[in-house]
Amino acid sequence: MINKKVFNKTKSNLIKINILVVLGFLILFSIFIYTYFQSATYKSIDNKLNNELESIAIQLTRQSIIYPVTKYPSNMIYIYKGDRVRYYTSQNGYFNDVLPNRYTNKLNDIFTFSENGYTFRELNVEIGEYQIQIIRNIDSEISSLRQLIFVFIIGILISLIITYYLAIYLTKKALVPIETAWNNQAKFIQDASHELRTPISIISSKLERMLKHPNSTISDEVETIADAMSEIRRSKKMISDLLSLTKEEAITKLSIKEINIRNFIDDICEDYIDIADIQDKKFDINFNLKNETIFTDENKLRQLLLIFIDNAFKYTKEEDFISINLNQKDNIYTEISIIDSGVGIKQEDIPYIFDRFFRSENVRDKDIDGSGIGLSIAKMIALNLEAEISVKCENNKTEFKIIIPNKKYNQIT
Repeated sequence: MINKKVFNKTKSNLIKINILVVLGFLILFSIFIYTYFQSATYKSIDNKLNNELESIAIQLTRQSIIYPVTKYPSNMIYIYKGDRVRYYTSQNGYFNDVLPNRYTNKLNDIFTFSENGYTFRELNVEIGEYQIQIIRNIDSEISSLRQLIFVFIIGILISLIITYYLAIYLTKKALVPIETAWNNQAKFIQDASHELRTPISIISSKLERMLKHPNSTISDEVETIADAMSEIRRSKKMISDLLSLTKEEAITKLSIKEINIRNFIDDICEDYIDIADIQDKKFDINFNLKNETIFTDENKLRQLLLIFIDNAFKYTKEEDFISINLNQKDNIYTEISIIDSGVGIKQEDIPYIFDRFFRSENVRDKDIDGSGIGLSIAKMIALNLEAEISVKCENNKTEFKIIIPNKKYNQIT
């Protein structure tokens, strides 16, 4: 089964990656939003400072400097002429002194500074012989930006908690197919080893028995040799089926071509008519076709049908019947049914018959030879052909139905 340590480590890594990706996105998103709002806030403040400057400049041209009208009462205005203060706003509690630092090295500039625990935005420009300082307290704006940062931090933490549980859930869901495939592969190896161990043990015991009787002739050991050869053939058949199954799993491209389905079925069933006559079984083919031409992969379809027809003959006895029925719907798909009255399939076994190495008890009890891989190969071929397989069994009457799409029609539509 799957290595829990490796699985848990992979799960943990995926959760960490998901959280890091979400965290990175949230941080970048928060930085973008904060930068945008910070820029918009300072732009709004600067616009008010510039509007104030325009109002003052107009008053200076009118020589009304003694009583300039302030557009924004929250602004502090200082107007200098030379080293003398010609005008300043009344004391509002922000400064202990009437005259603030003039920041003469930052003329014609807008900047931010702190004084006595307060934060200000200042516009410092020269207009003619006047130097104008317009200062605005921005503590409320700074507080809003800090609150925005706090909201982002809380939002990120809450999002990370939600992301953590979502990551656990989604990781579990994402790893289900991987865990299933891993377990199937491990089960496949175990089953293959078990199935191959039996014939190898039998062959080994037969050879050891022959070694214990070195003077025996071939005639004396003919039964032993026959049993060993039988197990060798069984092993070769199983290995061949395993290789076929692996090959089908690797198929990525089909060879689609036009085939006449009636001639195709007649050609496949030609040999089985003689086999049915020899085994005293009833075998018939029924066609109900509107158009005998279909487009599909001929070799894959042949291999698929042979598996079902072989099984039908394998699991029937004398006087049983085997029937192949073909129906067609508007040239969209062709339906092929393989029906037999053999040993049947238990209803509880139907969901598992396409599993590798699965063989129902009633088949094992009858000692019918088989590897339990044929239907797994059929399922994989059907998947490559984009065909559908269904099965039903009532009163030992088993029907496998194959619905094969007409590739040419589907490509056109």
